[in-house]
Amino acid sequence: MELFIISGAACLPHPSKKAYISKPVPQKDTAPGLAYFHIPLPEYATFDSSNMSGVKQEPDGNGISSPSVNSGFFTTLLAAGDVKAVFTGHDHINDFCGNLMNIQLCYGGGFGYHAYGKAGWPRRARVVVASLEKTGKGSWGDVKSIKTWKRLDDQHLTGIDDEVLWSKSTGGKISFDTCSPILVLNKAMLKMNM
Repeated sequence: MELFIISGAACLPHPSKKAYISKPVPQKDTAPGLAYFHIPLPEYATFDSSNMSGVKQEPDGNGISSPSVNSGFFTTLLAAGDVKAVFTGHDHINDFCGNLMNIQLCYGGGFGYHAYGKAGWPRRARVVVASLEKTGKGSWGDVKSIKTWKRLDDQHLTGIDDEVLWSKSTGGKISFDTCSPILVLNKAMLKMNM
């Protein structure tokens, strides 16, 4: 596989910015799917403090700025069978994750300083990590787990709300109790994932 780093208005790869990456080994099982888009689905409104990690703070309506008409896209994701997590933005002061029918619905958290926020609430960005199994030959294998946390823009770049979104060892089924925030984060992990 070739990777080109695109720069400039012409969007043409420059030969000096070409990098080579080894061809990935095919996944034995269906790889867990992750979806990223901007506007949250109406299903995000089903969460409250009893069944989510993070916060829902948007002042309008039910705390979610989703379309007023449900397009059925969540049902499509569910029917696909491989989507394990969805990540959206749009609502800058929501940063929660909740499990609906074994699909994690998560907000990215408001991280830019170019848009609205909330006084006293540090800007934050969601980090998503897919861990791979190692094969007996030392190469990389199937996806083992998908984890997430949020990194705050404070003096310590604090990590909060560490949770497992999907794990192969549980057959991909994660209860909300399993996804509750872990109170203590490994400091080495925080430094490594900056």
